[in-house]
Amino acid sequence: MLMFELTKLITNMLLPPFNILILLVLSFLFLAFKFKKLAALCALSGLTILYVFSIPYTAQLLNDSLTTEDNLTVEDYRSAQAIVVLGAGLRDSKELYNKITVPGIALERMRYAAYLHKETELPILISGAGPNGNSEAKIMGQEFFTFFGVQPKWLEERSTNTKQNALYTREMLEREGIKRIILVTNQWHMQRAKLLFEAQGFEVLPASVGSGVTPESYELNAMHFIPQAGAMAANMQLLKEWLGFIKEKL
Repeated sequence: MLMFELTKLITNMLLPPFNILILLVLSFLFLAFKFKKLAALCALSGLTILYVFSIPYTAQLLNDSLTTEDNLTVEDYRSAQAIVVLGAGLRDSKELYNKITVPGIALERMRYAAYLHKETELPILISGAGPNGNSEAKIMGQEFFTFFGVQPKWLEERSTNTKQNALYTREMLEREGIKRIILVTNQWHMQRAKLLFEAQGFEVLPASVGSGVTPESYELNAMHFIPQAGAMAANMQLLKEWLGFIKEKL
């Protein structure tokens, strides 16, 4: 738990808005000690970062840079041995069916996995545990059955990050002789997830959830360069994924 929280803290310090606040504090300190040029440089750097990572155009570029088109058919997926779905957290719920439920990101993964299951008749493994002791896999398994009429075969309930998803999934599936899997996660997460699962010896058929690479026919307009709160949230998620991907590649 301590390592999990420390990793989150370091990651947040490297990303906006935390790094912008650090630059602004440094700017005030430099100004107080009469280092006017350094103060101006820190302030300008902070404002530049704030602008660049609060516009939709940056989110589009980051998303496209993380996205690789799957280019696979249902027939390709039928050659696999199992479907692996990665968890994406849990949230409190006021809905009548449960006090804890999956957020939208996980629900999109489940929808695609349910479709692939019905098309291929392959068994499903769900991977994920929450840092607070709740089992993402268990809750997702319940909702797979409730909302999609699908009963997952395996629940991997120990992993709290993508590297552990791959490790513990391998420990479960190698007993079944399963090496060729369909991996279901979001398109911005797929490159890192695929890398980690392949490192565990899996042959991965990616099943990415998302809109794909932005078509060249989509023209830019002024709104792509207007700062927006939603764009900043998207940029932070994509930047975190890039940091994770770089860390695993090193």
